[in-house]
Amino acid sequence: MRQFQKWIPSMKNYRLTLMFIALLLGLAIVLQAYSIIQIVDSVFIQKSAFTAVLPYVYGLLLAISLRVTSNYFLHWTGNQLSAHVKKSIRAQLLTRWGQDSIENIKLQQTGYQVSLFVDTVDELDAYFREYIPQTMKTFVVPLFLLIAVFFAHPMSAVILLITAPFIPLSYIIIGVQTKRKSEQQLENMNRFSGKFLDVLQGLQTLKLFSQSAKQRNILQHYNTRFMETTLDVLKIAFASTLFIELITTLGVGLVALEIGFQMIVFETLGFAAAFFVLTLAPEFYSSLKELGTAFHAGKGSLGAMQLIQTELEKEVQTVTWGQQSITPAPALALQGAEYRYPDGTTIGPITIDIPAKKTVAIIGPTGHGKTTVLNMLSSAVELTHGSLFINGIARTECSEQSWYAQMTMISQHPYVFAGTLRDNLTMGKTIDDEAIWHALQKAQLGNWFTSLQDGFHTKIGEAGRGLSGGEKQRIAIARAFIHQPTVVFFDEPTAGLDVLTEQLIAHAIQTLKSHATVILVTHRFETLQHADLLYILENGTIHASGTPEALQHERYFEAMKKGGLPDARAL
Repeated sequence: MRQFQKWIPSMKNYRLTLMFIALLLGLAIVLQAYSIIQIVDSVFIQKSAFTAVLPYVYGLLLAISLRVTSNYFLHWTGNQLSAHVKKSIRAQLLTRWGQDSIENIKLQQTGYQVSLFVDTVDELDAYFREYIPQTMKTFVVPLFLLIAVFFAHPMSAVILLITAPFIPLSYIIIGVQTKRKSEQQLENMNRFSGKFLDVLQGLQTLKLFSQSAKQRNILQHYNTRFMETTLDVLKIAFASTLFIELITTLGVGLVALEIGFQMIVFETLGFAAAFFVLTLAPEFYSSLKELGTAFHAGKGSLGAMQLIQTELEKEVQTVTWGQQSITPAPALALQGAEYRYPDGTTIGPITIDIPAKKTVAIIGPTGHGKTTVLNMLSSAVELTHGSLFINGIARTECSEQSWYAQMTMISQHPYVFAGTLRDNLTMGKTIDDEAIWHALQKAQLGNWFTSLQDGFHTKIGEAGRGLSGGEKQRIAIARAFIHQPTVVFFDEPTAGLDVLTEQLIAHAIQTLKSHATVILVTHRFETLQHADLLYILENGTIHASGTPEALQHERYFEAMKKGGLPDARAL
């Protein structure tokens, strides 16, 4: 709970509001009991006239109204607090993930993040909507009632004071087990959700490799573990409810026994005082007992808190930026740049100079760090050592917004969202149809577009389902033409495509280079034909650099011209 107070400072205001409402509720309960006692005593014992009873009737109506209103606003404030906390936590999760480097985000399990963002955060609802309001009520109302009973009959107040601690004590004992089980339950739920989403996304691949049955058994295993931990939590809840009811019954019985002795045997207690105490005693225990209902749900949220806290406190690989604006089509340079992966693998040191409005290709064997170098240049990762300069200015002094306004990256598998073609091309911007049409033509998608029955309103499935690999690549390139970047990064844009599609994409790249700095990673010789500079990367360092003509006798370059790739170990 304390960690949430530092993340959500405004919680203190909600707690003060809940305490004030609980005070009003305690006052309403005492006023209601007092009014009922006075009405009964006046009518049946004192035989008073109706006019003498009327003020107590008004008092009873006021008490009932105040009690109903207080209960309503207690729950309403709890709902507002829960909504505020969940909104704030989700915003902080998004901020944390947004601050992380692009490359680091790729390593996260999407299913786990979705489950954490949706289901785990929703698990906090019971704690802030029910448990905290009920805790305020349990803290204030019984104290208020205890003071009222003390003035009516001190011995009954002593009995209440002695028996009351058994209820919170049982909560503490039970809470230890509940917290541990709820953490296991949430952990199993997140594992099941994450695994289910991963299996769902790769269902076609699993079928092709006859792994559906095996994955089904794994999912069943996760589901069984989640079910077992859920049942364990329910067992604890049922057992604790029985125990709390027993304590409450015994407490009220002891108070009634004491009052009976005082009234009948010792004749030291009057009817009004005895009736007042007997009216408030069940209310006293009820306020404590009601905490039990919210207790299990609230304690169950502690597991969710722990998972969220762990996620928010994870080390973020933040890319450092400054405030200086970047001029269009900037020159880029890496000076002694290194990037170390979590497993210790290091790429670098790398020193590269990329002139403005030039096309630069990075080639080399698979697995030797080409994509990592591209990530260094695009600021998708934070450098472990060295520096990236943009127009001679250190990246740490440049504006992030200015950089992303000018650059775009087209990967080997660009992501296409579920939605219309227009949505995927404009990416939320207001663009007229003519500009979109010109972008499609430049991306060699004109003929394809004219064949679409619904035009810009054509529905596209999640992750581009219904589109070929080449169509997804060219949609990504069309986005670039609409966005009009001055720096474009390509990560093997023609890998796995047929020759015709490769030629179309190569033509689109040639169109982009007329107004932008283009940096590309490729294994295809055809894509290099219009490159101004080449960098050959081997074992995480630059092996050679220069114009295509100067490097034409390099073994790797010659192998690319022949349409093959040399063995990386032979280089």
